[in-house]
Amino acid sequence: MINHRNKNKLKKDRNKTMTEQVYEKLENLIVFCEIEPGSILTEAEIAEIVGAGRTPVREALRLLSKRFLVNISRVGIVIPEMNARVQLQLLEVRRVILKLCMECAVKRLTEIDKNNIQDLLDTIDEQDDVEFLHWLKKRQEVLAKCSKNEFIYEELRNAQGLSRRFWYYYAKKEDHLEVKKLHKLILQAVYDQNEKNALKYVDEMIDYIEEFVRRHYV
Repeated sequence: MINHRNKNKLKKDRNKTMTEQVYEKLENLIVFCEIEPGSILTEAEIAEIVGAGRTPVREALRLLSKRFLVNISRVGIVIPEMNARVQLQLLEVRRVILKLCMECAVKRLTEIDKNNIQDLLDTIDEQDDVEFLHWLKKRQEVLAKCSKNEFIYEELRNAQGLSRRFWYYYAKKEDHLEVKKLHKLILQAVYDQNEKNALKYVDEMIDYIEEFVRRHYV
């Protein structure tokens, strides 16, 4: 389960709605396994954990359920177990959407986009394992904005929470190093507007992650 120490309480942010803040807090608690896979909670317990009212908690849970990070049932709010089969299904979708994202980004890249990509390239090597997952979330937002297609962003967002959680739970140092290398190659290819290389490195990255998932297929 999870302890109820004050570190889990929301730090109020005037620039975000309460639902957005609750969503982000719960997403992090689930992705980083502070709420254990397989846990069953009530809305009241979750509201107590994050220090928020029932209404924003209920709205945040609805969004989390759309992104497969919780299952809402009659027994309560269920945090899904780790599931390699689900991960492989997600990767099938991620491969297609990421390649579409690369194609669109290369064609529609602006100087602002290039600056954002450069910021990602400049900071990736500084990230520890936890920071890297936050970096991945930012990378997804940057590349989706480069594509100039809001539906690409939504599709990537729907898949990324479960994917990041599985990665955090199982990845070793060598996995982080290999995937960081591939992310850098993808970003550099987009920056250079080299579609062929961008697509090639997306395939290499998804191939690597698929093999990684199969090693943990129970």
